[in-house]
Amino acid sequence: MRRQWGILSGAILLATAALGSQPPRPRPAGELIFESKIRPVLLAKCVTCHGEHAAQGGVRLDKAFDAAIAQKVLAAVRYDGKVKMPPSGKLAVPEQEALTAWVKSGAKWPLSAPPPISPVGRGQGGEKHWSFQPVKRATIPKVKNHVLASEWVKNPIDAFVLAKLESKKLLPSAPASRRELIRRVTYDLIGLPPTPEEVAAFERDTDPKAYEKLVEKLLASSHYGEKWGRQWLDLVRFAETNSYERDNPKPQPWRYRDYVIKSYNADKPYNRFLTEQLAGDELPDANNETQIATGFYRLGVWDDEPVDAEQSRYDSIDDIVTTVGQAFLGLTLDCARCHDHKIDPIPTKDYYQFVAIFQNINYFKNGGPTDEKIIFESDAEKTDYEKRVKEKAEQLTAKKARIVALQQEFLQKRDALLNPADLADVTWKYYEGSFDKLPNFDKLTPAASGTAANLDLSVKQRDASFAQLFTGTLNAPAAGEYTFWTDSDDGSRLLVNSQKLIEDDGSHGEGSEKRAKLTLPAGKVALRLEYFQSGTSPLGLNVAWAGPGFARRPLSPAKNTSVLGIPVQFAAYKGQLDPTQVAESAKLTKEVEELEKAEVPVNKMLVVTETGPKSAETFILKRGSRETPGEKVEPGFPSCVGGGIAKPNPLAASAGRRTALAHWITDPTNPLPARVMVNRLWQGHFGRGIVRTPNDYGFQGAAPTHPELLDWLASEFVVKGWSMKAIHRLILLSSTYQMSSRSNPSALKADPENNFFWRFDMRRLSAEEIRDSVLAVCGNLNLQQFGTSVYPDIQKEVLAGQSIPGKDWYPDRMKPEDKNRRSIYIFVKRSLLYPMLESFDAAETDRTNPARFATVQPTQALAMLNSTLMNQQAQVLATRVKKDVTDRPVPFVKRAFSLITQRDPTQAELARCTRLIDTLRFKGATDTQAQTYLCLSLLNLSEFLYLD
Repeated sequence: MRRQWGILSGAILLATAALGSQPPRPRPAGELIFESKIRPVLLAKCVTCHGEHAAQGGVRLDKAFDAAIAQKVLAAVRYDGKVKMPPSGKLAVPEQEALTAWVKSGAKWPLSAPPPISPVGRGQGGEKHWSFQPVKRATIPKVKNHVLASEWVKNPIDAFVLAKLESKKLLPSAPASRRELIRRVTYDLIGLPPTPEEVAAFERDTDPKAYEKLVEKLLASSHYGEKWGRQWLDLVRFAETNSYERDNPKPQPWRYRDYVIKSYNADKPYNRFLTEQLAGDELPDANNETQIATGFYRLGVWDDEPVDAEQSRYDSIDDIVTTVGQAFLGLTLDCARCHDHKIDPIPTKDYYQFVAIFQNINYFKNGGPTDEKIIFESDAEKTDYEKRVKEKAEQLTAKKARIVALQQEFLQKRDALLNPADLADVTWKYYEGSFDKLPNFDKLTPAASGTAANLDLSVKQRDASFAQLFTGTLNAPAAGEYTFWTDSDDGSRLLVNSQKLIEDDGSHGEGSEKRAKLTLPAGKVALRLEYFQSGTSPLGLNVAWAGPGFARRPLSPAKNTSVLGIPVQFAAYKGQLDPTQVAESAKLTKEVEELEKAEVPVNKMLVVTETGPKSAETFILKRGSRETPGEKVEPGFPSCVGGGIAKPNPLAASAGRRTALAHWITDPTNPLPARVMVNRLWQGHFGRGIVRTPNDYGFQGAAPTHPELLDWLASEFVVKGWSMKAIHRLILLSSTYQMSSRSNPSALKADPENNFFWRFDMRRLSAEEIRDSVLAVCGNLNLQQFGTSVYPDIQKEVLAGQSIPGKDWYPDRMKPEDKNRRSIYIFVKRSLLYPMLESFDAAETDRTNPARFATVQPTQALAMLNSTLMNQQAQVLATRVKKDVTDRPVPFVKRAFSLITQRDPTQAELARCTRLIDTLRFKGATDTQAQTYLCLSLLNLSEFLYLD
């Protein structure tokens, strides 16, 4: 498989080879498209295993290919045949489409050489790579066009962008319209549409600071964290279940989601935000919030029955290393698990030094004391809980004491039933030894012997591992049928009149009484009872009989039985004992069992814990296998960004290694975290980052289009106290952000991918924004925040696709209004993503997800037109519009249109919509049906789904 893929991948990855030194020349549009769409896919998916220094299967991916191989490439990436590549998972639809178009156009490669990736990328001089250099606060550039600069440069961002545009002989696009701008910034900051009234008011507002005030209002909104917290949840692979076949729920993961939202709303400094997630339990000021933050470690997939438990533990640590490396540092550290990184200067030793930091973490068990801690919101809440715990203990004590009292009464009454005339000439022999089966007593030598009045075990001389043999005469008062009962802990055998009547062999407990019947003559008959006690099991031997003229009565005293065995005997002597006492004891026994099982209700939080302060040892695992340990390593950091050993400060419950990691990551001299995060903030506003590979700042990642701007923003981020809202503010108040998305032919030809930001890229709403917007314009979006996740309705056909249909999806438990909460509060089940969100490219949950795709697929149109959700909401919208205005066609259309698009329809649009209503009525639709279909049609407008 790898050999075949190597051949097919080679058809794709020739871009990694330099075809010789070429003089500088302008790059044609096709080459630019290759650089932006083709090369990143090839580098990310193929070169790790098939580059110059990792030619698996003897295949190098830097050699030319012919048309025949190109077709095989397409078949492989589409999973059309036996060869399915990449083996880790199918390429996204946009990636497949880009490769298809490239191959159909001739699969031409650029003549200029790509950036070198080896041998530098193998650790020899890799520290010279741009992302490993210290962040330098670049000098704000001066632009040549002073007239344009005076009008357009509103802050340093604009100066950097305009200087780059000038160097490429490009001009920025005109400003966006007021309507475009308010829609854009409202969605970008809170993920919801503005109302038509808000848009109209903003368009009328002549205050020069109207836009600035709008930005501040939106940044202060409690819905800001719901929008931007979602980007973070994508990065940390947030889900509320464990994956695999059962995909069971995790305990309380929603608290972590709420922590993220609240942290964003509070503009928590990013360095503190990271520190709390990495080591919130180890902080001097640790509290509920910082410990909830460590639930970050528990969000990954978890196999509840791994074939190899220890290997599974290493896989879970690798998941943490992968997430921390890519999400926090932009480094693919996980590529060095089995061998030195094939591209970046990350040796395997560095990987295992990073693993060592997390080695003490308790393996996830999906709940229990190593995964959960009690959470108290106040001292009063804690006092109340302690009171309830005490009350439970007192109830148990009282109930158990009453049971013991009843049992003692029972024992006395049962012993009163013993008839001294039933047995005569009873002798016993006592044997010491370990037994698991009844022995041949006739071949054993007793340790003691004697006589007794009945089958009394109290003559034993120790409490464990003994056996006893009783022989005697049983006096049958009359000829007839007799019934015998035995119950023992452990083995017993009863012989009457020389017949083996009951045998209950082996080690077991009481509670399974055995019965047998036998016809006896009147008078004396022989009785023999054999018994053994294994280990320290509770003492237990009960023998009873009944016959002509008398009800059941014991042949053994009550002291033969431990207290645990007493309730079993109540039923046996029913009618001979007080029935109210029998019923009370049974009731109390059941209550005690239920009370002991029941936990005192208390809120808990999902957290990380460690095995203790003693540091676990870590070894390099050759080829990634735990069965081939190599050199021992100490916890440490990647050498490509300074390296060093983590110097922990052990605490009572942990090794302190994670605190050392948090300090290293958030050190202002670390060149990666600030760059990585400001790039994500830029990506959230512009649709892509200054670095197009937001999780990969290594050699196979894309270089920044504006390196000086990236560093200036990173520097400003730290200077501003790691405030994310400060960076938002800079971006949003820039002319760069406020540009129109409209195009012009010359700029499009010179920069088709808009690498230099000569315009604002149009974007489609995210999956969550689409659903939330539908609910918002229809008027039934529930804006309640925080708390347990919700379960909207899912079609039964979708639920049927689960291994257990409908498992862990509970819409019936929801109030109707709760099903309409914002999408971030929908329960995230790995094997059952909510269909509407999944159709519109919701985040992958198994690994860190650095960016959302924006695909165009038939299933999206089907979801928007045919789904139960959309048809229900269209009807809700029609009802809202009629309530707002009237059901007369023109006012109805205008109101519906403005709610959805935040503008009035043109005369042509108005005519077309009213004509649709008339046509539907003519074909037999009722007024309500026609209005509903119109609303459904308007909800499918591209203008609703896309932002200029």
